[in-house]
Amino acid sequence: MTLNLDFLSQYFTEVHFDKDALITRAGDVEHSLYYLSEGIVRFFYYNPTTDKETTVDILFAEQFFMSYASFVKREPSLFSIQALKEVTAYKIGREHLEHLIEQQEYLQIKADILEHLLIEKMQREAQFLLQSPEEIYCNLLEKDPKLIQNIPLKYIASYIGITPQALSRIRKRIF
Repeated sequence: MTLNLDFLSQYFTEVHFDKDALITRAGDVEHSLYYLSEGIVRFFYYNPTTDKETTVDILFAEQFFMSYASFVKREPSLFSIQALKEVTAYKIGREHLEHLIEQQEYLQIKADILEHLLIEKMQREAQFLLQSPEEIYCNLLEKDPKLIQNIPLKYIASYIGITPQALSRIRKRIF
């Protein structure tokens, strides 16, 4: 979903995050909605018992993102959101967003955002149920082969649900 720059600059604030910066930290309450203009972000859970991170989503430019349940319920986020490379995003706080969507012409934006988030979630679930790890990796490559080169293999492997070693074997078969 691409938004025009006039709309973004009128209602959102441009923000920048360095590579590896945490945009949302697990345990904090999400107060903003972001629109990713440039860069890559990943959503991940951290298990302190096993000292293991599990990447559950990777987003590329022109997408909205936030810890949705935290934002809506005003409860601590269960996961973190991290910039995998330098990020330029536009953010809008809860109060400004609520004020914006009170206006009838902008209510459709909220519906579009929710629809987009639901479709992404459903596609991700279907991907795990219907595709092999190799197919999931190939889909990532199709999205933007140059950008995927900027994602550490351990995050891609975690996102696909395999070990880095299994991902290396997939990459050898493909290339």
